[in-house]
Amino acid sequence: MDYSAFREGERDGWSKRAQVYGDATARATLQTIPKLLDHARLFPGAKVLDAGCGPGFVAASAKLLGADVEGIDFSEGMIEQAKDRFPDINFAVADVEDLPTQDETFDAVLSNIVLFHVTDPEKAMSEARRVLKLDGRFVFSQWLGPDRSECYRLLFEVLGRHADMSRADPAPNAYILSEEENVSEMMRSVGFTDIKSEIVENVLHAPGPSFFDFFMKFGVRVPLILERQEQDVRRAIQMEVDEVTAPYLSGGVYKLPMPSVVFSGRAA
Repeated sequence: MDYSAFREGERDGWSKRAQVYGDATARATLQTIPKLLDHARLFPGAKVLDAGCGPGFVAASAKLLGADVEGIDFSEGMIEQAKDRFPDINFAVADVEDLPTQDETFDAVLSNIVLFHVTDPEKAMSEARRVLKLDGRFVFSQWLGPDRSECYRLLFEVLGRHADMSRADPAPNAYILSEEENVSEMMRSVGFTDIKSEIVENVLHAPGPSFFDFFMKFGVRVPLILERQEQDVRRAIQMEVDEVTAPYLSGGVYKLPMPSVVFSGRAA
C-alpha cells in the first residue's frame, strides 16, 4: 500500500500546527512524558535521541535529568519551534524511519506519540535498535484505541455515522500499536528484549466552547479525513461532536479520558 500522500499530509499538518502545539496537543502528550522517562532509566551523561521530537519537550525533560540529548523530527515547523524553545539542545530535520546516525550511538531512543504518525512503525523500531548501544533502551508511547479511549470512541462513533472514510488517503492502521501483543512481536522481531508496557491515564483538558474546534488544532489524522467530506457532512460532524462531548464540559474546560500506553525494550 502506498502511504506517501498520508505521509505528506502528516508532515504538512504538523508544520502548520507547530506554533499552537504547546496549547493544543501538548495538553495530552505532556502527561505521558514522566512515565516515558521512568521506563528510559536515564543516567547522568546518557546519550539520548528524542526521535520525533516535535517542539522538544521530551528532549528538554531528559536534559534536566542530566542526559546528553539531541532531537529530530520530519516537520521543519516543529524543529523551528524546538530550536526557539530550547536553544541549548541540538535539533535537526530527519526521519525516524531513516535515522542519519551511526550504529550503536545512543543509550536511549525516546519517541512520545510518534509511531502513530509514521508509515512503517516496524522500520522506525528497527532504526531505533540500529542506533542503540547494546543494552540501550527504546521507549515509545501510543494512544490507546477507541475500544479503551473515551475521547477516540466518541470521535470515531460520530465519524462512522457521517463521514465517507474512503475519501481519505490510504493510511496505516492508527491503533495497531495500541495492542501489547502486536507491539511485543514487532519489537522482538527487530532485536529488543525485556519488553514492558504500562498504561498512562491521561485526561485531555481542552478549552471550550467547542471541542470540535479544539480538536481540529489538536491532531492531523481527523482533519485529514474531514477536509475530504462535503460541507454539510462537516457541519453535521461538528454539531454532533460538540453534542456528545458536552457532558464533559465544566467551568469552560472539557475533561475527556485519553489514555496512552508506554512501551519499552532493551537492545539485545
